[in-house]
Amino acid sequence: MTCSPPLPHTPPPARASLTGRQRAAQLAALDPAQALAAARGCPDAWYRVQALASVAVHAAAPEALAILDEAARESRSCPDVYGTVAVMAWPIAVALRLGCFPFADRELARVLALAPSVEPAASRAFALQTLWSGCFAAAPRHAGPVWATIQACCPPDRHWRAARLYRHVAERSEAHQSGAAARVLRAMPEGPARRKLARRLGLA
Repeated sequence: MTCSPPLPHTPPPARASLTGRQRAAQLAALDPAQALAAARGCPDAWYRVQALASVAVHAAAPEALAILDEAARESRSCPDVYGTVAVMAWPIAVALRLGCFPFADRELARVLALAPSVEPAASRAFALQTLWSGCFAAAPRHAGPVWATIQACCPPDRHWRAARLYRHVAERSEAHQSGAAARVLRAMPEGPARRKLARRLGLA
């Protein structure tokens, strides 16, 4: 996953967080101890969690899980629920790629339980898009619970970001499996967003 910045309502990061995340990623495969120190030195939780996830990618199995657990704990230090939910896309995606499925399932359930409380609706949609994208790219089957949460708490006509979220899921799913976009469309309630997406997909 690319390290997208959080939405503007999250406080601007310290420069040390930006450089620390970059340094952790650069050193992860070469000097794990220095990479871990750089990750832990990021003052802002959002960047600290991402940096820890990048270090876990290259760590030996037992240490990787310990680093992922640390990232999950640090996610609770984000200044808002949006940050806690969205930033866990990185550790969860790494866990799925490494086969740490109990961690991924546990942490996904935790943040999905928080997702309905993310406000405003635009932030909720973006957090779930980030989470769905990370899961889908790593292990498409594990994106299913995120999709269920999207349908439950992100009505597509409530905000343009929600409509874009459904479009994103439909197009990414279709690229992975023919016919998947039509299933996304059928899951949407009747309304302007569904009609617009149907036209875009050539399914009107």
